[in-house]
Amino acid sequence: MKRGDYMIHILVEQAKNLLIDAGATVDPIVEIACLGQKKYTTAQEGIDNTTTAIWEEHIFFEPKNMEAAKMESGKIEIKLLDKGFFKDELIGYYEFDLSYIYLMKDHSMMHKWIVMTNPEDEQNFGQITSYLKLSITISAEGDDLQPIT
Repeated sequence: MKRGDYMIHILVEQAKNLLIDAGATVDPIVEIACLGQKKYTTAQEGIDNTTTAIWEEHIFFEPKNMEAAKMESGKIEIKLLDKGFFKDELIGYYEFDLSYIYLMKDHSMMHKWIVMTNPEDEQNFGQITSYLKLSITISAEGDDLQPIT
């Protein structure tokens, strides 16, 4: 990775197979943290363990004048949360290194399902809690910008 301005584009597509009790529902929302910023999708309502939550929402981060070392050590943290009135509850978590995505072909990962777990659950921290479908592109100044289609 190199020093300069970047465009990080994340398409949050959908989530499925949420690990919740049969008959229960959640109001899922996706939180994405990158380089000290957090952004959110809209909340879905009344999703049960057999329903797919569909967002198709684009989230952008535009870090400016970044040092190469900071970009190489940076992460994209993704949380799938149950939107609560006072506090959101973690359903699943996943993180990517920015360099991992940037070093992929065309600096992008397109339409991939990621397996989410809940590291806060001490008894079942390795259990799959959901699947989230994402596309991510990372472009530095001077790179060809890859559209997410």
